[in-house]
Formats: sequence, C-alpha cells, structure tokens
Amino acid sequence: MSLKMKGKLLVDILMTGSLLGLMAYSLLGEEIHEWLGIMMFFFAILHKLLNRSWVCGLRKGRWNRYRKVQTTVTVLLFLTMMGSMISGILISQYVFSFSPISGGKEMARLIHLFCGYWGFVLMSFHLGLHWKMILGIFRKRFGIGMSAGKSRAARGAAFLTAVYGAFVFYKEDILSYLFLQTHFVFLDFNKTLAGFILEYLVMMELFALAAYYGTRFLQKQKKVKILK
Repeated sequence: MSLKMKGKLLVDILMTGSLLGLMAYSLLGEEIHEWLGIMMFFFAILHKLLNRSWVCGLRKGRWNRYRKVQTTVTVLLFLTMMGSMISGILISQYVFSFSPISGGKEMARLIHLFCGYWGFVLMSFHLGLHWKMILGIFRKRFGIGMSAGKSRAARGAAFLTAVYGAFVFYKEDILSYLFLQTHFVFLDFNKTLAGFILEYLVMMELFALAAYYGTRFLQKQKKVKILK
C-alpha cells in the first residue's frame, strides 16, 4: 500500500470516528461536540485534497449510472457538511462564542439538525459506494483470503447487522429528524457511550450495505442491456 493510500485510509477512519462522536454530542457535551465538528471539517478538507484527482477528472470519461450516483452523493455530502459547519458556528457557545452574529439561531439549529442527520446518512452511503475498494485494501494489507463458505457467512452477518440497524433506525425515530418532523433530539441519557456508538455503527452499516448492493444492481442492469 502506497503512503498516499495509507493517508487516505487514515483520514477516512478519522472522519468516521469524528462523525460517530458528533452524533453522540449529548453524551460528550457541547464543547467537545464543537471541537469534533472542527476536526471533522478539517478531515473533510484533507480528504478532498487527497482525492483532488477525482475532482479534476469530473469532466473526463463517460457518465454511467454509478458515476452519477457517486457524484450526487458526494456533492450532497459536501453541502451537508458546509451546512453543519456554518450553522454550527452560528449557534456555537464555546469555540466561536466571540462571533458577533446573534440573530437567526433558531433557524441555524434546525439547519444543523437537518444537515447533521442527512450528513450521517450520506456519509454511510459514501462508504458503501467504496466498500469493494475498502475491502480489497484490507484483504491485500492483511492477507485475508475469503473462501466460498466464509464469504457466505460474512454476507449473512452483514445482512443480520443491517436488519438490526433498521430496527434501531425505527426505534430511535431517525426519520423524524431527517424530515424535521421533530425539532429536538430526544436521547436516552442512561445509554452508555459504547452502546450509543454501536447503535449508530449498525445504522451506518445498513445504509452502506444499501448503497453497495444498490450500485451492484445498477452495474448488473447495465450488463444485461449490453447483452441484449
């Protein structure tokens, strides 16, 4: 694995960790949440710099359905991150408390809630779109082979985890935050940080798996059309 690829992988891991920490803001405290937000934004910029060849190549090549989906998810993810950062600055009580802007905080809170939860979903989709590449890197790095039996077991475990993720998604009423049916996040303060992160990890796996198999379906559809 090249040094650049190691850097990309490290940044992606740090971004994922920062995102999970941001979702657990009520358990970590608002000040830590704000610092994590700054770290997340820094990692996002670093991620774009490390992948600038992708941005430069947008005008080149053919635009198949996979590329359209990937680009749409990436652009929407970038917009939600910008929305989270700007709205976060406006409602900051610690890191940017010196900001002279005092109005519009209620609207900024709604934007922050909306962008935060959609950013979580879109980043999960983004991971799923690159899951085949990520698995390839880990298998090559650690010399992990997958027999037919192990492959079926891994798919079964992934499916069961996604089912549990769907249950958590329903139980936590995440849909109401995505569409702003609820303007405040209600959390169980008796829940441990580890338990909270585990629940968000399984929801992340749910969306990543949906993106992975969704794009595989699109690619298979294209092959069928070519054969016809």
